[in-house]
Amino acid sequence: MALELEHETNKVRWPKGVRLPVVLTFEHQSGEGAPLYPGNRPNYMIGGAMQYGARRGIWNILELLEKYGIKATFLVVGSTAENYPDQVKAASKAGHEIAGLSYSFESLRTASADRERSVIRRCAGVLEGLTGSRILGWRCPDYRLGPQTLDILAEEGFLWDSTLLNDDLPYVFDCGGQRLVEIPFTTSTADKTFIGYPYPQRGGPYGLANAWNNEFEILYAESETSPRFLILSLQTWATGRPAPLRILRQFLDRLAGHEEFWFAQSTEIAKWWLDHSMVTKSEGASHVEGKAS
Repeated sequence: MALELEHETNKVRWPKGVRLPVVLTFEHQSGEGAPLYPGNRPNYMIGGAMQYGARRGIWNILELLEKYGIKATFLVVGSTAENYPDQVKAASKAGHEIAGLSYSFESLRTASADRERSVIRRCAGVLEGLTGSRILGWRCPDYRLGPQTLDILAEEGFLWDSTLLNDDLPYVFDCGGQRLVEIPFTTSTADKTFIGYPYPQRGGPYGLANAWNNEFEILYAESETSPRFLILSLQTWATGRPAPLRILRQFLDRLAGHEEFWFAQSTEIAKWWLDHSMVTKSEGASHVEGKAS
C-alpha cells in the first residue's frame, strides 16, 4: 500500500543558480481518448482533431523545442507509438524523455491489479522497443489513480508518476520499500482547458497565454522565499497547431536563455527531489486514496 513520506519542503534547494524549474509535459495520442457516440460508434470529428497531434502536431513541437534547445517529457499512448513510430523515435533521438500514458487510453482506476499491470507493461514494452530506453514515468490518461496504481508502478521499476492534481511541489510515496515520486500538475494551465475540442473554444490561445503568464509570475515571486516549480500539461493535438504553437513560442521567448530557469525533464525533477527533500518515514503517512483527486 502506497504511503506518503514526510519531507522538509522549505529545505529543498534547486541546482545552484536555479530559481524556478520549468517542466513541459506533452501528452501524445492519436484519438484513442476521443469520446464515443452511443453504441460505441467512433467520433470522427473529435478523434480526427486529436489525430492531428500524431500526424503533424508533434513534428511542429519538436521543431520549436529544437530551436530553443529545450528538452521536454512526452507522455505517449502505446497504440499511438505503434501506429506512428517515427514520431516517437524522433522525439527520443532528439533527447526528449518518453513516458507512458496507457496503452489505448484505458481507464484503469477500477481494473484488477493484473489487468492494470498488463496495460502498464504493454505500453512500456512498446515504448522501450522503439526508444531503446527504460521508461521511468507514467501518467494515467484520465488523471485518476486506482488503489494499486502506485504500488504497481513501483514494482515495475518506475521512478515517478504525474497523475495527481493536489500540490504545488513533488512528494514521495513508499510503495512496499520502493520509493516513487509524485510530480503533480494542474489542469488550470492545460492547453485543452482553453483550446478544447474543435469547438467551443474556452478562452482560445490568448486566454491560454494569460493563464501561463499569470502562473509564471506568481510562482516566480513565491520562489524568492520558497521552492516552486512550473509544470505545464500540453497536448500535441492542441499546442501542436499553429495558433497555440505561436503562444508557446512567445512564452518560451520570455523564459529561454535565463540561467535562473531550468527546463527540466520529469525524471530530472524526480531524481533531484529524492536526493534533496530529506524524506523521512511518516508515522501518520497518508493512504493513497486520501491523495487521489
